[in-house]
Amino acid sequence: MEVIQLLGAVMGLAFVSGINLYATVLTVGFGIQLGLVSLPADAAALSVLGHPYVLTAATVAYAVEFFADKIPWFDSLWDAFHTFIRPAGASLLGMKTVGTVDPAIELSVILLCGGLSFVSHSTKASTRLVVNQSPEPFSNIGLSLAEDICVVGGGWAALNYPVAMFIITVLFTAVFVFFAPKVFRLFRVGIMAISYLFHTIFSRSEVSGYSVLFDEIPGRLFGQIQQDAASGELLFFIRCVSDKGVETGKNRIGFLYMTGDRLFFVARKNFRVCKVCFDISGISHPEFHKKRLLDLLVFSYGQDRINFHLFKNRQNRGQKIAEILANWGIRN
Repeated sequence: MEVIQLLGAVMGLAFVSGINLYATVLTVGFGIQLGLVSLPADAAALSVLGHPYVLTAATVAYAVEFFADKIPWFDSLWDAFHTFIRPAGASLLGMKTVGTVDPAIELSVILLCGGLSFVSHSTKASTRLVVNQSPEPFSNIGLSLAEDICVVGGGWAALNYPVAMFIITVLFTAVFVFFAPKVFRLFRVGIMAISYLFHTIFSRSEVSGYSVLFDEIPGRLFGQIQQDAASGELLFFIRCVSDKGVETGKNRIGFLYMTGDRLFFVARKNFRVCKVCFDISGISHPEFHKKRLLDLLVFSYGQDRINFHLFKNRQNRGQKIAEILANWGIRN
């Protein structure tokens, strides 16, 4: 039972650290100072979290995160920045919790805590990307406050009720494994979107003309693109993300390209290349909407409304693509 209790404390703290590392440190530190947290004998080294220097640093960092975490899309940027900080901090907390042990056990604790923290961090970051699709800010604020409450309650429970936290953490991890492919697809979309946004903001060079409509064609797709373009000119080829109405499913990172009288989207699905084809004559009402992190290309196809998310670009090439689709319909 002592092993389970220690594992519950370690895993519980790692889990909530992935949501908010600084709130976890403050919860344990102030809990120790106020006598609200009883440290197990094996976790006596955690008393360092009650040191004034540690509490001061954690308070400043938490104050910044408290506001950053409630601003739509900036919270996703903040999460991306903490992708490595939270797992690293959780690993350090795990080492302090178990104290001086055999190096093999210590390494196991580091890997366990880092992995659990990354699980909760990925879930949080992916959930925020979904919530950020809503134009109002109140959902972000409410979700952030709920996360803060969970972190405070979870950090306190990890040391006072470690067995319960062990069960909760194991159950959550099992659920996460089931939904992991969707979570990581959404997480990957967020990381790439932020990298494109940074490149757009800080890049000084601009590509002129319609050359902006062409990303580099991956070697694995080169033959396929040549075959599709045999009947006409390749008008654009850009990296984008599938959304509502696309048969590949949502949040698939792939390439959208047009040649002749057909529009294609190609992406990987279940370890194979999956391609969707749209007849241009069936496309109507193409629209481009500029958003905060990912722009949106929308058009009607039959009875369906097709949505693609476009990565940020200084020249707003999504607008050019919408014009190409609209002008093709006019010419024909």
